[in-house]
Amino acid sequence: MRGIVGVNLGANRDSADRIADYVEGVKRMAPAARYFTVNISSPNTPGLRDLQAPRKLDELLSKVQAARNTLGPKTPPLLVKLAPDLADADLPDVVAVIQDSGADGIVISNTTLARDDLRDQTLIREAGGLSGRPAFLRTTRMLARVYRLTKGKLPLVGVGGIDSGEAALAKIEAGASLIQLYTGLVFEGPGLIARIKQTLMDAMARENCETLKPLIGRRASDWAEAKLPEIVV
Repeated sequence: MRGIVGVNLGANRDSADRIADYVEGVKRMAPAARYFTVNISSPNTPGLRDLQAPRKLDELLSKVQAARNTLGPKTPPLLVKLAPDLADADLPDVVAVIQDSGADGIVISNTTLARDDLRDQTLIREAGGLSGRPAFLRTTRMLARVYRLTKGKLPLVGVGGIDSGEAALAKIEAGASLIQLYTGLVFEGPGLIARIKQTLMDAMARENCETLKPLIGRRASDWAEAKLPEIVV
């Protein structure tokens, strides 16, 4: 059975034209891609998150979509991956640009620069993005806010701190149609997948529903209003 190959598009660290890198990535990787993710949120590439500014983001997505439209009738879906550290006030404009661009979904989110739940000063001073359980609250809160902004009309991929069936269900209830996990697999192993599936099936049985659709976003309002700890960067 063939898997689904998603292509994560980013810019080279020393690129003179970062938008051109994304366009070239679409052209070169199209034969292998089942979907594209425009990653404008890696904290490990200096200045990359500047592409989340609405005007720059609009330019980027316009050129990426133009490149994608040359691929023929069966173009891979296009998702946009955001950073969880976007200010609440900036989120509506960013989401509006993504929706207007015709993107097929939003990935929420990349790793965080915040160190809210850490007390170890050595870990706090580490550079780069933080993933895993400490990122769960921040990413789930943002997921719920984007779900409310899009009114549930755009598929959202929930990422960040999924290390149990309960965490996966929380992402669904906050507004995710799909979930991704990586750090959770490191600590929990491949058996985590079966536990997540069982938790979701149990939730569907409790609600007497045959799909996850009735569960998507049902607690978005609660998660959207969750309070974050004081930010440490």
